[in-house]
Amino acid sequence: MKKLSISICIALGLGFGAEVKAQIQNRGEVQDQEFVIRKDRVLTLPVQPRVYEKLPVLPQPKGMSDFIYSINFHEINLPPVQLETEPVQKVYRPERMDLYPGYLKAGYGNFASPLLEARFMATEVIDWNYSIDLQHQSFGKGPVLDEQSKESHTTFGGSASYFLDQVEVFGGLRWNQDSYAFYGMDTTGYNNPLVDWAGIPDNVLNTIKVEGGIRDIEKTGPFSYEAKLNYRNFKDSYSARESEFGVNALGKFRPADDWLGKVGVSYYFTNPVGENFEENRMFLAIRPEVGYSYEAFQFSAGLNIISEDDVIEGKSSDFHIFPNLKASYQFAEEFGFFGEFSGDVQRNTYYSFVMENPYLGPDQQLLNTVNNYKIAGGIEGQFQGNFHYKAGIDLSRYNQYYFFVNSLADSARFDIVYDEKVSVYNLNAELGFKFSDIYSLGSRLDMYQYDLSEQEAAWHRPTWKLAINNQVTPVEGLIVQANVMIMGGLKARGEVMDPTDSFYTPPTVVNLKTIADLQLKVDYGITERFGVFAVGNNLMNGQNMRWNNYPVRGVQLIGGAWLKF
Repeated sequence: MKKLSISICIALGLGFGAEVKAQIQNRGEVQDQEFVIRKDRVLTLPVQPRVYEKLPVLPQPKGMSDFIYSINFHEINLPPVQLETEPVQKVYRPERMDLYPGYLKAGYGNFASPLLEARFMATEVIDWNYSIDLQHQSFGKGPVLDEQSKESHTTFGGSASYFLDQVEVFGGLRWNQDSYAFYGMDTTGYNNPLVDWAGIPDNVLNTIKVEGGIRDIEKTGPFSYEAKLNYRNFKDSYSARESEFGVNALGKFRPADDWLGKVGVSYYFTNPVGENFEENRMFLAIRPEVGYSYEAFQFSAGLNIISEDDVIEGKSSDFHIFPNLKASYQFAEEFGFFGEFSGDVQRNTYYSFVMENPYLGPDQQLLNTVNNYKIAGGIEGQFQGNFHYKAGIDLSRYNQYYFFVNSLADSARFDIVYDEKVSVYNLNAELGFKFSDIYSLGSRLDMYQYDLSEQEAAWHRPTWKLAINNQVTPVEGLIVQANVMIMGGLKARGEVMDPTDSFYTPPTVVNLKTIADLQLKVDYGITERFGVFAVGNNLMNGQNMRWNNYPVRGVQLIGGAWLKF
């Protein structure tokens, strides 16, 4: 105990002395101090293991357990439900814009040219349907001596159909009258007082056509057909006349969606009569064909079996058989190709010749044109949904290829001459464009080359032809059409040496001017029932001659109005 007391006293004494000394040193004295900073000292902590604890297992909800229900049936006396049926109003046909049975159009223009169109037709879909129409346009004055070059066209006819459950029975009757003046003389004869123009009668062409037949209504079934009979009688103001009786039938069979088979049969008996001849001509054609399509690939193969009885010196047979092969493949929307290898016989009649050249003279030799083969191919496609193009080339070989030449006896009339062997090369291109419903363009260019064996030139056949058609609909009810037709390379046969002369001289070749015809049509519907129109032809006032010695009329303007009732 004594030692403990001594130790405590010593400790307290040392502590007191230190405190006194510290107080003495803080009294304003400045003493040196030393600090040591170590930068390379690294503080480390001992590695402690991590402790992973598993997630606690949650208890399963009691709602996931199975439940057992008991069903009890209770009988309730209720009245039956009363259902009322109503017919569904469904439009099976697209809405028709023109629902007026009557239409009348009348106008008048220079060259003393009245215009009249009228029609009346049934507008309701019933078992019995019919239509009647009348068209007339004439030019009382022409390009040469006014009334000596007048022209007139009139058509009147009607058609009717009777609909059964699966069959349509149809028929029609039509009368045409076309009047032309033979004013195509040399220009030196226009002022010749010796020419009696009053003694040259107009050539009036009268045609009556009658037809009737039967066809199926359902065109999408596995089998469809059509058969008809027709009769035509043609007569001019002189001694030429021609009657024709024809039978046509076509049957189609669709065994599958990608296969199509069809057979066409046509028979014609024609009786042309002239001043010094009368003939009975027969033409029979059987055309079987089968087609196959797979996606963008289409192919058809058939035969053209022809029998005709034209009398030609050295003719081997009246029977002809030609292949008819066509194929096309569209690689993409922008590009595709097509090809064809075929042959056929073009049936020619006096009526078809006069419709092509109305200034044809009488007593013509009538021969069909035999197309021995046709090799054609090209490309086509469309892009951006608005442009469509097509370009191709074809080579055709013909027998009895016909041309029109001025008659040796009368320069105002034409004769038909044939070439035994002719090769025709044709380069063609088409371009189309459509911008909504506002503007559309269609154009085609054809270039021809003729290799002849007998004739000196391809008389009155063009070497190139260009057609451009435009249609603009700037506002509702207004339609504007601007069409251009250009044709060049026409050659006519001029003076011919007397065939009894021993020294043969080739006939004179007359180069006709390039034909350029600009046409403009405007139609504006003021109301739904009433509107006005205007038509202009040959607006470039070209002195064109499609047929030698026959200049066409100058600028032609016709205006009028139309009415629906």
